[in-house]
Amino acid sequence: MTGFTSKALSVGQFCRSVLPATLQERILVAAAQLRAQRALKRRRSLRVHAQCSVDCQVSEDRRRFLLNYVQKVEPQIMEQFAEHAPAQVVDAMRTTISNMVGVLPPHLFDVTVSTVGESLAQLMFSVIMTGYLFRNAQYRLDLQRSMDDADGTILPSVSESASTPGGSPLWDGFAEGSQKTKVQGEVLRWHNEHGATSVPAAEYITMLENEVAALRKQVMMRQYQGTTTNELLDYLKCLDTKALGQLTACAGEDIMEAMNAFIHRLLGSSDDEELRRIPSQSNAVELARLLFWLMCVGYGLRTLEVRFDMEQSMMLEERDAGLGYLPP
Repeated sequence: MTGFTSKALSVGQFCRSVLPATLQERILVAAAQLRAQRALKRRRSLRVHAQCSVDCQVSEDRRRFLLNYVQKVEPQIMEQFAEHAPAQVVDAMRTTISNMVGVLPPHLFDVTVSTVGESLAQLMFSVIMTGYLFRNAQYRLDLQRSMDDADGTILPSVSESASTPGGSPLWDGFAEGSQKTKVQGEVLRWHNEHGATSVPAAEYITMLENEVAALRKQVMMRQYQGTTTNELLDYLKCLDTKALGQLTACAGEDIMEAMNAFIHRLLGSSDDEELRRIPSQSNAVELARLLFWLMCVGYGLRTLEVRFDMEQSMMLEERDAGLGYLPP
């Protein structure tokens, strides 16, 4: 740093003593610009190097964090998950597993599932990825619900709609319909084909009341259906193949490694050749419990991944703020 500055001063002294004034100024300006460019490149290089080091460290930290989770997670997580997770998520998982394993009552039928370790590993990976997908879909539903609430559209609840004819304080205590005996005048409406059209005010009020009644019936029906159907599964059914793929496309190498590590932990081996030879046999109840555990872990991996990234992003913002003050 000192040598570079001394050299620049000697060049400036030479320019002022030998060259014409205008050319001196141009060369001095060019030298100043060169020094500024070099200083900027140095700062950028330091910033990029520091950022790469931080990114690599963060990636390795997240990898160890996820692997530590799958190595320590125990079956007790299923009871905790069923108690604290959204009801529609638990119901969606159980419905999916029932469709895969079957719904025959275990106290009447002894269903045995036989396969080899390799096929079981493939099934386990598909199920743990399904849990990961469910978490992403739940994130999207929560975001969509938050956006709807932010729009200010608050629909009445079933209890409110049933308690009063209109389901609103504006209607509380009043009979259905408005008394229009003294209503006079007309309301102008614009027709897309015929232009301005006048409608008697009394008829217009009646039309609005009918529309409100129809909307309230739709709201009540939708809320009633919401108590008997699963919003998460309905949402997934509406997605095409590409949209479904996007729910798992964000899974990086560390997530894949963590999923495989958990599967190998349960199978007791990571050797593909050995898995092809190992027979696997279980009853339907045991298999369903295993699949539910896998879904819970997949769901938890996505939750931990998002939480870790959010915490690290907040830490990186503080670090980046410090990088801006590095000396030239």
